[in-house]
Amino acid sequence: MNFKVENWKLLVLSVFYVIFAVISYMVKKEQFLNFFMIAGLIVAVVGLLQIMAYFFKKEYMKPNEFSFAFGVLYVVAGLIVATKPDVIVDNYPLVLSGVVVLDSTLRLQYSMNLFRLEKEAWEINAILAAVPLVLGVVLILVPMSEDFMHNYFSFLLILDAIANFYTILYYKRIVKEFERKGYALVEDSLEE
Repeated sequence: MNFKVENWKLLVLSVFYVIFAVISYMVKKEQFLNFFMIAGLIVAVVGLLQIMAYFFKKEYMKPNEFSFAFGVLYVVAGLIVATKPDVIVDNYPLVLSGVVVLDSTLRLQYSMNLFRLEKEAWEINAILAAVPLVLGVVLILVPMSEDFMHNYFSFLLILDAIANFYTILYYKRIVKEFERKGYALVEDSLEE
C-alpha cells in the first residue's frame, strides 16, 4: 500500500468520524436511512476504484498486498449497507464501534512500526491506538442506556478521529526525516 494513499484514507475516515459524531448526536436514528444508503453506495464505488487501481498498476505488487481483496470487501460492505440500511441504522453505534476497533488495531501497527524504527513518542501512538480500541470494545460488549451510549459513541468517534489526525501528522514527519537524512525510505516499514 502507498503511504500517501493510506494518509488520505485515514484523513477521510477521520473527517467522516467527526461529522458523523456531530450528526448522530443531533439526529434521531430513524432519519439515517438515506444517509446510510448513500454512504453504502460511496463505499462500494471506492471499492470498485481500488479494484481498478490494482489492475492498472504497472508492476506486480508484493504477495502480501491486499488492495484487491480490500476493494472486494468495500464493494460487498457498501452493497450490504446500501441495500439493508435499516439493519445498520438499528445497530450503527455497534457497527461503527467495530470499525473504530479495526481502525485502532491498524494504528497499533503504526505504533509498533515506530517502535521497531526506534522513534521517540511511539508510546503516544500506542496509547492513541489502544484507548479507542478498548473504548470501542467496551461499547460493543457492555450494555448501556440509550442516552449514555449516544454520548459515549460520539466521544469515541471524535477521539478516534483525533488519533488518526495525530498519526497522519506524526508519520508525515517521520517520512520527511528519513528523506532529509538521505535514506531511501523502505516502503515495507511504513506500510499497513
